[in-house]
Amino acid sequence: MNLDLVNDLFNNLKENKLVQNFMKELSNNLGNNLRNNSNYTDEGVPLIEDILSKNSLTTGNENSIRWKENDVILKYAEQNFNNDSMYFVKDSKKTYWLNNQEHYNNDVYYVLKVQNDKIEEMEINKKEMPKDIGVNDVFRIENDKYMIDDIATKELQEEITNMAHGIINKQNMNLDNYRKEGHLYMVIEELGNNRFLKDLTDSTNPEFEEVNIPKDLLNKATEGMVLEYTNGKYEYYSDDGFERAEETH
Repeated sequence: MNLDLVNDLFNNLKENKLVQNFMKELSNNLGNNLRNNSNYTDEGVPLIEDILSKNSLTTGNENSIRWKENDVILKYAEQNFNNDSMYFVKDSKKTYWLNNQEHYNNDVYYVLKVQNDKIEEMEINKKEMPKDIGVNDVFRIENDKYMIDDIATKELQEEITNMAHGIINKQNMNLDNYRKEGHLYMVIEELGNNRFLKDLTDSTNPEFEEVNIPKDLLNKATEGMVLEYTNGKYEYYSDDGFERAEETH
């Protein structure tokens, strides 16, 4: 064989190997940058739970965010995975009920498999999952191996976050319309840290669920208490709410 031909073949193989290594390193760096630059939650915390824990929400809006998460996941899979299966790690544990008590299986990941407009709930043992895949990640299964999809992970997290913040922003705008400087409000119902309020100053205003009652008022803000909205917050005013409500009628 011609010596020059042998050298050419060797150089071509060498160059191809360098290209392969370069592409592999570029792919790894791209994935790492996507994960480092995204708004990832603390390890093990589901994205929706993280958002809800950082925002005060009405009961209806909290439920709406939980329900619409699946709609966002379905739509994203339909637009980006065609007929392929998409897997989303929903939680670091599986929650179940037994004898009317809530229990957790911490040995598995709770995973959603999305395909053909359907969501199937799965459990995957943590020992089988690669270390680079965790809660809120999107992955595929290729040749029986779990392969993280960093781009899909970032995009889907953004879609879910945007959906939740859209509901939160709309809620806050509506609540700002109910809060009137100098108005008196009667507590008509208690619900956790929220209070349903009735505007006594303007009886034409509807009742609403307030999510921003000062902590030092929560224990005292029982049915019938009157609060005054002043300087951008609620303050104690009186306990004669029912009498005042009768007078307005």
